[in-house]
Parts: sequence; C-alpha cells; structure tokens
Amino acid sequence: MVRLVYLGFFYAILAFLLVSSIEGLLLKEQRGNVEANQGLSKGILEMLHIKKVSASHQAKPHPYMRRIYQHLESLETQDFGRSDGILVQSFRSVDGPHHASQGWIWFNISGLNPSMLAAELVLYRKTLHSRPLSVTVTLHSIIASQDNLIETPALEERQLRLDQRPSSGYDVFDVSAVLALKPVEVVGFQLRYTDESGSLVLHEALTQNLYSLNRGSLQEPLLVLYEARPVQF
Repeated sequence: MVRLVYLGFFYAILAFLLVSSIEGLLLKEQRGNVEANQGLSKGILEMLHIKKVSASHQAKPHPYMRRIYQHLESLETQDFGRSDGILVQSFRSVDGPHHASQGWIWFNISGLNPSMLAAELVLYRKTLHSRPLSVTVTLHSIIASQDNLIETPALEERQLRLDQRPSSGYDVFDVSAVLALKPVEVVGFQLRYTDESGSLVLHEALTQNLYSLNRGSLQEPLLVLYEARPVQF
C-alpha cells in the first residue's frame, strides 16, 4: 500500500515536470515568435523610414505637370483613336553660372529632345497685393555658352495685376523663341517691371516677392517643352 502511494506521488511529480517543460518550451517559442515579429516589424519600419527620408523631392511630379498629365489622359480617353501621344518635357530650376548676375531664373536643358517646338516658363504666384495695382512685366532671356552670356531680345510683355492671379495660380510665359538658339544647354530668364510712370526697377525684389522661387520646393519654377502646341487647360 505504501509502495503504491510512493509510485503515485512519483508519477504526479513526473507529470508536473513534463507539463512544466512543455509549457516552458511553448512560452520560449512564443517569445521567440514575438521577438522575431518585433524584429521584422522594426526592420520594415526602418526600411520605410529609410525609403521615406532618402526619397528625393525631385521624384514627386510638379503640380503643374500633374495637371498636364491628367489633361492629356482625359484627351486620350475621349478620343483614343485620334490621339497618338504628345511628347512633353519639363525642367526644374538650377543654380546659375558662377559669373551670372543675380535675379535670373536658370534651367539646364542639355537633355532637351530636339523635336520640341514650344516652351513655357511656369511660375507660381505666391503673393497677392492688397490693392488693385498693375505693372507691365517684360520677360528677358539669356543664354550661357562657353563662359559667355548672350542676352536675347525680350520674349514677351504683358500687363500683370498684382492683386489677382490666374485661376491656375500660375503665370505662364511663352518662351518658345529660345528653342531657335542652338545649341542651348543653359538658359536664364528675368522679369523686368515698369509701372504706369515707367519708373519701377526693383526687378529681383519684386520677382522674389511675387513668385515661389526656392529650388527644391513643390512650386519651384518650371520650364515645360512640347513637341506640339502647349496644352490649353
């Protein structure tokens, strides 16, 4: 009888140890899975973080170009049989040549497709005047070639209301004439202003006040080139 009691007690202890060992292994496996999942999650987060901080702003389409893409896509949808594609290129502003004067907006167009026939300078109007003022703005261009700066005749002249902006938010200037000057690798543009008395000469200051010019910003200056006529929104 006593022997049976001892045997029962021994088997009970053995079962307890076996169950505890199994639970320990399960807990260890669960902790391992949790740690592995945490490591995987951390790795994914780090990967996303690296991808986020390393992604260049240049990879994002300029808002004006996004509108062009959407417009062209809508045209193809409306008449797919007639549309054979429209080639469009765009260039963002760059630093000017070291010997260039201040107040010019520069573009490196060395990658220009030779089939381009039309060009637009696109500037986002960030500031409006509180009063109904207007000025005459004349757009000038300059070509940088072999350390020489060659200024061309005025490209366009228009009246500019300082208290209003176009519905698109952009002032768009026709600069197609610069395409006739070949080869062209770097081109600069400058806006010059005159008021009704013809005495306003604060070109650089007024341009910086009116337009978003910071390179790398979402609304930086843009040069858009077309194989055919420019897109009309």
